[in-house]
Amino acid sequence: TEDPRSTFQVGNNADAGEKGVGISSVGNINATGIVTAVSFVGDLTGNIVSGSTFSGDIDLNADLDVDGHTNLDNVNISGVTTTTGNVDINADLDVDGHTNLDNINISGVTTSTGNIDLDADLDVDGHTNLDNLSVSGVSTFSGPIVGTSGATINSVTIGIEAPSGISATASNLLLTSDGGTTSIANDLGVTGVSTFSQDVAVAGITTTKNLLVTGVTTFSGAVNATSIDVPTATVTSRLGVGSTETPVSDIQIIKQDFGADADLQVSALNGISAVKVGREIGTAKTHTSEIRFGGGAGAPYSNSGTALDIINYDTGNFNYHLSGNNANAVVGDFHWHKGINSARLMTLTGIGGSLGIGNTQPTKELDVTGAGNFSGDVTVGNNLTVGGALLGNVQGTLTGNVSGTLQGNSNATVGISTLNNLTIAGIVTASQASITSIGIGTDPEVNRPVRVNDLPSERIFITSAGTIGIQTSIVLPGVGINASQTVLSVGAIGVGVTIVHKAADFSNAGLSTNRMLVLPKVNGTGGLQDPVSGAVVYNTATNRVMFYNGSSWGNI
Repeated sequence: TEDPRSTFQVGNNADAGEKGVGISSVGNINATGIVTAVSFVGDLTGNIVSGSTFSGDIDLNADLDVDGHTNLDNVNISGVTTTTGNVDINADLDVDGHTNLDNINISGVTTSTGNIDLDADLDVDGHTNLDNLSVSGVSTFSGPIVGTSGATINSVTIGIEAPSGISATASNLLLTSDGGTTSIANDLGVTGVSTFSQDVAVAGITTTKNLLVTGVTTFSGAVNATSIDVPTATVTSRLGVGSTETPVSDIQIIKQDFGADADLQVSALNGISAVKVGREIGTAKTHTSEIRFGGGAGAPYSNSGTALDIINYDTGNFNYHLSGNNANAVVGDFHWHKGINSARLMTLTGIGGSLGIGNTQPTKELDVTGAGNFSGDVTVGNNLTVGGALLGNVQGTLTGNVSGTLQGNSNATVGISTLNNLTIAGIVTASQASITSIGIGTDPEVNRPVRVNDLPSERIFITSAGTIGIQTSIVLPGVGINASQTVLSVGAIGVGVTIVHKAADFSNAGLSTNRMLVLPKVNGTGGLQDPVSGAVVYNTATNRVMFYNGSSWGNI
């Protein structure tokens, strides 16, 4: 649980009537299920609502109130005892004083030396010897009755064996002793409570009161009764409940009164309640299905007393259908709820087949409101649109904007991030970069992988052969750097050296056979503009080297 209400808790809040167990810090235990132990020590407070067996003595210092059937093997009562329900005594009952018994069930030998005053029914299951019996009310006998002279019975219900001195009066009633079967030739009209403990074959029966059948009874005709209590009943035709109309199904329940509810209930108070539909007779669970309540062995989450299971024991499909008679007219959906009158947890729409989780009005085939967790691979056949953050690795084509931080390799299989057509509006900081081609303000060319700006007067490029062009679009043969259209200003320059000793170091320029410096050539100095002191040129008109002293040109 994520909502503990006790110091130690398993399951939900037991104090609120939910299923669970709670143990408080003062030692109290509150359990909503079944508690099983070898023994209990201490006082018991509360009600015992199911069958209980006590193997030791029970000392009652207060009143004993028994509302139902009670079996007492040895009872020693020294005070006044009042019972409002049936008392079942399997051994001798020794009563020295006057005793009033409303309902008594005696299965053993009972001896009474005084008068017995019975104001209610007398239920005798075994052989009973009655010397003088006067019965003025309704009596039920589940076994044979042996009567002597002086016993008069005005109403007898089944099970009369060798009557002697007994006068039985009934209309259209035929009782025979033929091995335990009683045949009623004519219609039997019962206006009170009737009990049949032997087999009864009835051609037709009509009763205006409750009908209680404890044995196997066969009705070949129609049976109309307000209520029937039968331990085992076989209906060879159809069974209709709630209406006098002829049932059209094997079992039919109809409530014709307006507003009346029809209810079919299957309940096992301490076991599993199940309804089985299949093609087999018995409990083989091979070609059958089951709807059950109360749990079952080997089924996870099928808790005893709380779980509802729907099981197909065979190997076929488990099908759900909406509007099975007319699929084009479907207006309903599949809905999953938690509790009554609560928000729906999940909806599968009948039109379109969209599944909404946490969202009962899905707009897509799968519409999830809330977080999701996938432990395996997720395959998306079309576009993937993410409204929030995308965390983790992305393998494949990613189309869209990244507004947050992108961490990790975009292609993690080889440890290299490969991006095609990357546009960066801000600052890029990289410790290392391996780029096939790059264009800044323009597109790179095949033979010029590095290119800056598009206008030739502003262009800088590097060819695949390592040639550099500055403010030009021309590659000159044998020239590594073509910057003939621009001015170069450097702090120092070295040619043929790796360490520049002076501002201009040509000490190791070129090959030893070609180590020469060629001065700028002019045809006379008259056309030179704005000369500066120290300027040197080669005058081709005079084939002389000339220098400028600050005011005029002179020969060297």
